[in-house]
Amino acid sequence: MKTYSSGTTKDKKKKGFFKKNLYAILFGSSLLVVAAVITLTLVFTRPTQAGTTPQPPVDNNPGVNEPSAPTFTLPMDDCTLGKEAALDSLVYSATLNQWRSHNGVDFNGAAGATVKAVSDGKVKSVVETNLEGWVVTIEHADGLVSIYKGLDREGLAAEGAAVKTGDSIGKLAETMMLEQLDGVHLHLEMKKNGALVNPLDYLPEAGSEK
Repeated sequence: MKTYSSGTTKDKKKKGFFKKNLYAILFGSSLLVVAAVITLTLVFTRPTQAGTTPQPPVDNNPGVNEPSAPTFTLPMDDCTLGKEAALDSLVYSATLNQWRSHNGVDFNGAAGATVKAVSDGKVKSVVETNLEGWVVTIEHADGLVSIYKGLDREGLAAEGAAVKTGDSIGKLAETMMLEQLDGVHLHLEMKKNGALVNPLDYLPEAGSEK
C-alpha cells in the first residue's frame, strides 16, 4: 500500500536548513557591506604616494585676505623739515630761552596751508590751547596716534570723524605761541601704545632747510 506524507516534514527541513546557516548568511552579508564601503572609499578618495602626508589645497591667490599695511604721507604738500624730534635729549628753544625736549617734528610751511592726516584713522579729539593753538589728535591702527599742533580754527576736522590718508584735517595757523620764534610750522607728534615715537620713522622723507 502506498502511503503519502504531508508537507509538514518538508517545511521542517527547510526551517532547519535556514536555522543552521543563519550565522553564515549574516556573516556573508556583512562581508559584502564592508567590501562595498572599501570600494567606495577608494573610488572617492584621492590616492597619495605611500609614506607621504596629503597636502592642503594650493592657494592660487596668496595674501588676498590679509590686511594691507597702513600707508603714510607727509602732513602737508609743500613743506620742509624743520626742527626734528629730540625724545631722549635736550634742544634749545629760542621762544622759551631754555633747553628742553622736543617731542615731535616741525614741518615748515605757509600759513593757511592744508594739513593732512598722515594715515587712515579716526579723529579722537579737537581742542584749543593757549600755547599750541588748535590741536587735532587722530587714532590709527596698531596703537598708533598722531597729534597735530599749531592749527587754525578754519576747516578743522570734526571729532569722531573717520579720515583717510591725505584727507584735510585743518589749516596751518600763522603762529604757535609755544614755538613762536621758529616761524610758521606744524608741530607733529606720534605715539605708539602711549609712548612717544619719532614721526620720521613712519613718514616719507621730506625736504630739509638745513
